[in-house]
Amino acid sequence: MENTDRTAAEEPEEAEEFTPFRPFTRNSLFNIERRIAEEAAAKAAEEAAAESDDEDEPTPEEIKPNPKLMIGRKLPLTLEDYFLPEHVGKPLEDIDEFYQNKKTFVVIGKDKMIFRFSATNGFFLLSPFNPVRRAAMYILTHPYPLLHKL
Repeated sequence: MENTDRTAAEEPEEAEEFTPFRPFTRNSLFNIERRIAEEAAAKAAEEAAAESDDEDEPTPEEIKPNPKLMIGRKLPLTLEDYFLPEHVGKPLEDIDEFYQNKKTFVVIGKDKMIFRFSATNGFFLLSPFNPVRRAAMYILTHPYPLLHKL
């Protein structure tokens, strides 16, 4: 019985390890859509409250995109330690807080370059999980090796 207690105590330590890089899944897209709906409901409630109350309240500061995580920039050194090689070329949940409530995801190339894509359907047909779209993202994020030599 002691072995099961020891393994149960060890598991949470491993699960607590922080990683900003999580695979982009259908559940991730569902969570983004849920956050967007919650934000819209909160905004509507604020507007209704503002109409009934004429008091001037300070508006909360809006989050701005992190300039270090812009499209086309290399991954910052602070995040490179957490980036695993198996994440290269695969869709990941967006690492910038500004995009947490927007339908976007990132793909990081071999050279640690950040690419951001829309999670909406491409051409009204291709979801972000479509194999054709994933292949196109892989090709885009892994340029032909001879282009770097020119």
